[in-house]
Amino acid sequence: MKIRDAQLEYRNQRALTAGVWTFPVNLVDPVTEFKIWVWAHVYGGDALADQCLPYCITEIALVDGSEVIFAMDGACAIASYGYDMGKFPLHWHQELAGMSNYWCIPITFGRWLTDPEWIFDPTRFRNPQIRITWNLSAVTAADSAGSWIANDIAFSVWAKVMEEGARPRGYLMNKELKEFASLASGDEITYLPTDFNIRKVMVRAYKNCGQQNDAITNIKISQDEDKWIPVDLGSHDFLFLHYDWWDEMDFFLKCCRDDEEQDEHFGGTYSHGVGVGAQAAIIQNLRGWANNCFYLDADTDAGASNDNNQVWINTFTRSPFDTFCYPFGDQMVAEDWLDVSRIGNLRLILRQGATGYTEQIVVQQAHPY
Repeated sequence: MKIRDAQLEYRNQRALTAGVWTFPVNLVDPVTEFKIWVWAHVYGGDALADQCLPYCITEIALVDGSEVIFAMDGACAIASYGYDMGKFPLHWHQELAGMSNYWCIPITFGRWLTDPEWIFDPTRFRNPQIRITWNLSAVTAADSAGSWIANDIAFSVWAKVMEEGARPRGYLMNKELKEFASLASGDEITYLPTDFNIRKVMVRAYKNCGQQNDAITNIKISQDEDKWIPVDLGSHDFLFLHYDWWDEMDFFLKCCRDDEEQDEHFGGTYSHGVGVGAQAAIIQNLRGWANNCFYLDADTDAGASNDNNQVWINTFTRSPFDTFCYPFGDQMVAEDWLDVSRIGNLRLILRQGATGYTEQIVVQQAHPY
């Protein structure tokens, strides 16, 4: 193999709080991965609160005219990468006022980083483009306490290019099918696509300081009105099976919180973590990891409550950004993925249990050339 890492764009500054940036992919050699780097700065009035930079990326997509090759928001894209690669991309999450943040949000096409068969071949498309949609006010209005500096975001684009050794068979196509608000009860039924074989299905159920398995209480996949049911599990048990399916992954975060204040750890339900205080003479304790937030206890040596505490967090998780993920077969063997050629319909049935959550459904399919 002959591989090179190409920097296609360097810190393209976009002086807009919200917008869309489209970048043409002017390459002729196959690409195993695009790395999209995102930079922004915390507003100077207060520490960042209840968000991270991927929450401001409302869509990251690779398109060719009307054909969508890859399309997800920032959180789902990083979660999907974790389930594919067994680790998270580089991120520098800082919550202190005025500090810079940068996250890498990858677009990948193969079973591993240098997969020579499942790979993006630009020559098979007419006008491929990367399209990034962002909103720095997605969680809290920019230029306000706990948010970002307005009109201040930058993007870089890298590509891992395989000049020799590629044998393009197809590419892994990742798409968000659906987004909806959760209900207190009832089943949400989604018909999954049956045009290309399916490698995995991912479901995200998110609200700040929420538990994904409260929003979704049961997950079922059914072929042809229950002719075949690959999975039908309560969400607690589904997360327990994550321990068989996925390796543990970790986020590294530089947080800033008051005593007895909550902060997101981005690990979802049943994650865990450790924290190291970054200030002298402050005694800190972390607790309450059952949902997607932790509580910080912080006191001085004299026992007085202390605010604006700096703490470095390592989150260890198998359900990043509040996601469930179901793999079909051996993820390294294409012939093991779900063959949809003889399937009439394939339903994802989510039983709901709580309001206030945003739920998203993502499917990864094997798209042949």
